[in-house]
Amino acid sequence: MSDPQRSRPKRTIVQGISWWWQTRVKSLWTVRLPAMLNKASQVKTTFEFDHTPDAIAIPNGDNSITAILTVYTRSEYLQAQVDALKAQTIPPDEIWVWCNSSDELIPDVSSMVDRVIVSNSNWKFWGRFALATMARTKHVCIFDDDILPQPQWLENCLGVYASGINGILGGAGALLEPTGGYSSKNKVGWNGHHLDETTQVDLSGQCWFFKKEFAKYMWMEEPPNWDNGEDIHFSYMALKHGGIKTWVPPHPESQPERWACRPDFGKRVGRTKAAVFKSAGHHDMRDEIVENYRRDGWVVVSAQAVTE
Repeated sequence: MSDPQRSRPKRTIVQGISWWWQTRVKSLWTVRLPAMLNKASQVKTTFEFDHTPDAIAIPNGDNSITAILTVYTRSEYLQAQVDALKAQTIPPDEIWVWCNSSDELIPDVSSMVDRVIVSNSNWKFWGRFALATMARTKHVCIFDDDILPQPQWLENCLGVYASGINGILGGAGALLEPTGGYSSKNKVGWNGHHLDETTQVDLSGQCWFFKKEFAKYMWMEEPPNWDNGEDIHFSYMALKHGGIKTWVPPHPESQPERWACRPDFGKRVGRTKAAVFKSAGHHDMRDEIVENYRRDGWVVVSAQAVTE
């Protein structure tokens, strides 16, 4: 009886010798020798980080969190973000940094955080969401580089989940108009309406808190534009494919310690020349993305209210 775990094709003696010659002898100069010559001619660059982490542990508990930050051109603000995360009433289990290729030299920030991923390409907003799929924690939080979370922000998000709401949570939500393209006139969160209750929105930008399992929705369909609109795409894909809504946790006016961002930081850093909203064609691209999704069947919150 043949071994079901190991199967080899039947060969004649001649075929067997030919196979041995091809794989054991000829391969020495067709495969191994060219590789050795290539290795000798390569210019080696060693990336020597200040900090090299151990293998990723699998945290226990329902409150486990991986925080993901981004370094592109405003690395001088990273230390403040890391300090703010470590000072959370429920701090993340690990802090990761995604570094896109930039015209500026990227500093070694490995001593500040647990893990650093450096890319020789600029994946813009998308790389960090791909990284989220490799987290080992139950939750993931992602922050733009102009967001400084207040001390109770992560606790606030976990409290929303504990209340029974199951969705993508953000600190800068937008309610779109019933028709038309993108609009941020009606904002909810740290830089908009400071509401006492958790509020459903159409999308949220700047920071996201979600169950790790929700990361898959970002990749259910290819985005219509790789240059913009990751916030729009994430919320619509989660709603379309998973029935997952987007919410903004409470931002009481009298309790700024629960907010997603410290206003002086967010407004100052968010207005630097590196701000994405200042780039050419930014709003036109976002209009097109929203209109594309409306044609696909997206009924925004304000339109739902009109029909109910």
